[in-house]
Amino acid sequence: MLGLMTVVLALFGATLSASATSTEPIQISGNPSCEGGLKIDPVVSGTYGPVTIVVTGSSFSFTTDGSLVSDVIVKGGPNANWYHYDPAVTADSGLTAPINPNNGRPYGLSHLCFSVDDKKFPDPK
Repeated sequence: MLGLMTVVLALFGATLSASATSTEPIQISGNPSCEGGLKIDPVVSGTYGPVTIVVTGSSFSFTTDGSLVSDVIVKGGPNANWYHYDPAVTADSGLTAPINPNNGRPYGLSHLCFSVDDKKFPDPK
């Protein structure tokens, strides 16, 4: 019985790890290029090619049809947040624009840019 519980817990833990795909954003100055990527503007819940986004207030989540996302740029205010995934992912949640220093909350979502499968934008560094 203990062996079965160990296997179940190991499988459950592996499932939790596989679904925890969030990554820390890197703030990028200005308005990085989205040329070659999948641009979403305006940012509203919906399906855009292989990517589906759900907007909740100042954050959003995304899922794909199985396509792999390696990078997301979230533009808001004077700068952008760059989320880099290595390995690439099919979903994430809680993505936001940079924090507004005047109120401590994320700027509104201006536009998004996804590097998904063969649609890639230039390295924003």
